Amino acid sequence: MQNFRWKWIGYYAFSSAVIASVSLAMVAITVVLYEFKLEPVNLAVLVLSAVTAAVVIGVIFGFLFSRSLHSKLNEIILGVKKLTYGDLSYRLAFVEDQDLGEIASAFNEMADRIDAQVTSLQKLAEENEQLIQQAKTAAVSEERQRLAQELHDAVSQELFAISLTSATAAKLFEGNPNQAAELLRHIEKSAAKAQAEMRALLLQLRPQTLEEQSLIDAIRSLAEELTAKMPIKCHLKIADLTLPSHIENQLYRILQEGLANVLRHSQASNVEIKLESYDSSSRVHLTIEDDGVGFSKENIAHTSYGIRTIKERVGALGGTAEWISIPGRGTRLEARIPIRR
Repeated sequence: MQNFRWKWIGYYAFSSAVIASVSLAMVAITVVLYEFKLEPVNLAVLVLSAVTAAVVIGVIFGFLFSRSLHSKLNEIILGVKKLTYGDLSYRLAFVEDQDLGEIASAFNEMADRIDAQVTSLQKLAEENEQLIQQAKTAAVSEERQRLAQELHDAVSQELFAISLTSATAAKLFEGNPNQAAELLRHIEKSAAKAQAEMRALLLQLRPQTLEEQSLIDAIRSLAEELTAKMPIKCHLKIADLTLPSHIENQLYRILQEGLANVLRHSQASNVEIKLESYDSSSRVHLTIEDDGVGFSKENIAHTSYGIRTIKERVGALGGTAEWISIPGRGTRLEARIPIRR
């Protein structure tokens, strides 16, 4: 850029000098020939002197103009660099200049538009951040309400039933020990059911995002926690997939909900978790299959929160969720989710 500027300036000075020289030479020749009638030698000296003087004058004027032009070009380049590095307050002052005024005006107008766009984007980012925080607060509130409802509907009711049954058993113990023993067995089943419900809720209270670990590590950790607390074996078939973070987070939450349902209802000894892709890696397939008691479609509570939550999470990703179950042989959840990168 530096060489280009000086070449352009030099060309301007040279052309100015040549034009001025030729003009003065023509004037001098005309005057001498018709007025003074000098000898050729003297005429040549005079013409040479005139040309030399014209060249010097042209160079001086060209240099003065080029220096001014060079200064303004430097200012334009400085302004572009400042905009590039984020200084949006810089403006060019020579908008009334005859030669570069239009460029200066266009530069200032561009800077104004960029400044306005950046301000608008910053405001939009702040508004989005506020909306995100509001959404997080609403999600936390909804999750608390859900857990409170499940504690009331399942655990609290089981504990209340245990309390009533134990009081009845105590009264029957001396007069009818056989009936009292039957009530004690019922209390044992209710306590086991309440314990399974609590474990399922604790499983759902694990972190909801994968900020510090991969999806594979999170699934393995979840399976280890499950087998450590329950007499159940987890079998993993997890493909090493590269998925968008929002899909990974939702898959993890779907898995939590699915395993919580296994703990609550299945009475299973084994559960298999598979995660794989198909259709040329355009879809991801999550399967949770247990060997528990299963259920019939006529008896399933489609409105139960666990199933409804899984359907909502899968549906939000544009996927489908399906339960296949045979009474006495187990249940399989299949979630198919498209991958949009």
